[in-house]
Amino acid sequence: MNLENTDSISAANGVQRSLKSLLRVSDRLNSIFDINSLLDALVEQMLELTNAESGCAGLRTAKGMVCNHFLQVSRGVLTVVNLSQDYASGTGWSHWVLTNGKPYLTEDALNDPVILAELRERLNVISGMCIPILDGRKEVIAFFEVHNKEAGGEFTEQDLENGLAAAQIASLAIQNGLTYLKLTALAAFSGSLTLTSTLEETLEVIGEQIETSFHRAAAIFMLEDQGTDTSLVQRFRSHNFSATAKELEAAMWCWQHGQEAGSDTTAVADALAHYIPLAVRGRVIGVLALMPRPDAWFSTQQRELLAGFVGQSALALDRGLLEQRVRRQRFLDESDRVQNALLAAVSHEVRAPLAAITAAVSGMLNPTAPLERTHERQLLQTVEYEAKRLHRLMNNLLNVTRLQAGVSRVRLEPCDLFDVVGAALEESGTVAQTRRVSIEISPDLPLVPMDFELIKQVLINLLSNAFKFSSPDQPIHLASHLAGGELNVSVADRGRGVAREDLGRVFEKFYTLESSSADGLGLGLSICKEFVEAHRGRIWLENNPQGGTIAQFVLPAPISPES
Repeated sequence: MNLENTDSISAANGVQRSLKSLLRVSDRLNSIFDINSLLDALVEQMLELTNAESGCAGLRTAKGMVCNHFLQVSRGVLTVVNLSQDYASGTGWSHWVLTNGKPYLTEDALNDPVILAELRERLNVISGMCIPILDGRKEVIAFFEVHNKEAGGEFTEQDLENGLAAAQIASLAIQNGLTYLKLTALAAFSGSLTLTSTLEETLEVIGEQIETSFHRAAAIFMLEDQGTDTSLVQRFRSHNFSATAKELEAAMWCWQHGQEAGSDTTAVADALAHYIPLAVRGRVIGVLALMPRPDAWFSTQQRELLAGFVGQSALALDRGLLEQRVRRQRFLDESDRVQNALLAAVSHEVRAPLAAITAAVSGMLNPTAPLERTHERQLLQTVEYEAKRLHRLMNNLLNVTRLQAGVSRVRLEPCDLFDVVGAALEESGTVAQTRRVSIEISPDLPLVPMDFELIKQVLINLLSNAFKFSSPDQPIHLASHLAGGELNVSVADRGRGVAREDLGRVFEKFYTLESSSADGLGLGLSICKEFVEAHRGRIWLENNPQGGTIAQFVLPAPISPES
């Protein structure tokens, strides 16, 4: 066999080995979705394919070319060393291939003008080859390099061709990995948005996620009032985003025309930020602003990810606006309902005491039928009782309104529960005097901080319910004890009780039991709830095992040592 045939066979065998190696590279890389692991596998395969001693690979990011690992083969053993390296713009082989879009090859690293001297010394680089990895738009998205052929050999043309072929394989694998990361990020973003319940929370999540994912200061602009043509206002902004008059002009142009504006566009091009419309069904509902960074690069995958974020953000904001309108309408409807019910309740509750007072006064003033002294006194007592009842009702409504509006606050003072109970029984009038009311309060119960008037009214309302919903011959039991830093007070009756499904609802405004024949429109227990919760306490109703109901409430009772 002549020398020429031998060389041809050797070359053919070399090509066959290269093809098999490249097939292994393809199988290996396309089975990995973690980018760092993929880059390590690429370097490992290239060391084997080129018989090189060491190498590394990196991804292009907003920071530039970033490399995390350095791989080295010594006596057949592969070692992976952590090597976190950010290649600054214009330095090193990686930025040479980034700028020129073609591979870099040198056999004399010692005198090479491009290599980083620090890395050359640290990694003992004698010769090397750096290959750019390009995407479909011919943009450099990554690189890999190998150093020092075994036995001091030189890198060949075949090594370069194999490197370029491996770069094409790696490009597809990297883009697949980045797509996986993009889908994962979009899924996480979508999941975060589903957890928001208000427009404010949605804005906060969108702004923070975009700021974190794209490493840019961001802002979100929306109309001050979606129902009118008012000006745009910032609803979210990064701490270092400044909305100057020019930035607001760009945001307004973007919102009015539904097109991108600001930096990198022809509309209000002198604005610093880039403005993107947030639109749903052709209607712009907001504007996203991103502040550019001179050293930040947007890959195709990042641009696609941003588009996904923009689309999901617009849908989430539209949902938030809809929920806001629904809540506003519900609030208005509820306000109308409460106002009407309150007027009805007041007129109903006021009518009875006024009628009694009017009848009593008319009887005393009737000149045709003089009254006996005893009868006259009874009528005066009726007037007094009904006037107090009317005064109490007005005070209750006024106190509740003030507490809900934040106009007044609970006035906590150390109080003797005996005094509060005594005042409540006294103001309950003759009905309390004709009923059997047993009181069980420890005589050494210390003073407890509370608003005397409010808690007195709670007890009056609870006692009033107990009187109404139990027979006159049945006892009422009022008890109290101190436990766990809380004062527990209960009022138990022996009436007909309350259905289990109504136990919680009786504290709603204007809720009355269908089986009830007693007067009133369901304000008593709702007022008790307001007063107790204003003390940071709790109140509930439960059925009495002996028949009837037990109304209980607890108040915080931080007892001082002097008590």
